[in-house]
Amino acid sequence: MNGNDALIKYRAELNVASITLDAPQRRNALSTRMIGGLRDSLARAVADPAVRVVVIDHTGPVFCAGADLKESAAATGLEDLPAAHLAELLADMCEAPKPVVVDARGGAKGGGLGLLAAADIALVEEGSPMSFSEVRLGVVPAVIAPVVGHKIGPGLMRRLFLTGEPFDAPQAERWGLIAEAVAQGGSDERRAAVVASLTAGGPSAQAGIKRLTGAVDLREQLRAAAALTAEYFFAEEGREGVRSFIEKRPASWVGLPAADRPDRSHLCALSWP
Repeated sequence: MNGNDALIKYRAELNVASITLDAPQRRNALSTRMIGGLRDSLARAVADPAVRVVVIDHTGPVFCAGADLKESAAATGLEDLPAAHLAELLADMCEAPKPVVVDARGGAKGGGLGLLAAADIALVEEGSPMSFSEVRLGVVPAVIAPVVGHKIGPGLMRRLFLTGEPFDAPQAERWGLIAEAVAQGGSDERRAAVVASLTAGGPSAQAGIKRLTGAVDLREQLRAAAALTAEYFFAEEGREGVRSFIEKRPASWVGLPAADRPDRSHLCALSWP
């Protein structure tokens, strides 16, 4: 274990490295520390010649809440912002020469959906709520746009980013955002089947396929997108949106009286039940 073992668990057996997001009390929100643990664990799996497949999974009922908003609110520069570090993690996943599978048995928002989009194969249990909710905080999910757009295309991405509307695993499968919506309780079986299918392929061929099908200059795209995300987080609208979330009140642009305030639980997984 490394210094991130409180947030990430790593296990390698039977040619599979399992990297587990293990901060269920924070809905596995992506802090810089958690992102660092994910990157370290992925590098460890890639360097291990016995590992053929990497699986990212989680503890708790939520796969990933997205970026840690409290850490984002405290950030004063790009290097302090989780989104900047997320760009490197997404590039690592896409550029890894070994297949990367995400096994999500709970909901995902924002950056958590970036992890699903960056995976080679993402399995998500039916009934798992998802949304790109950043717009309702006055920020732009630019850092995940390169990997999301690669899966679903710019038109649908624009709609989902603009509205922040919720969707579920079967919809995400139809759109191509994830590989498969898995029936409740069927994740173990489908995960085993996917891993068996992947380990039947030649490892050098799989590395070549990932190079062949990967986006050109992806890491540079992600870094530029992270800088754009930072602009919105550091702008007054973004600061107000994050403050309003932390203070559990509507953002100033909503303009509704207290009696008419909507349920804000969909804005970020830190407020999920």
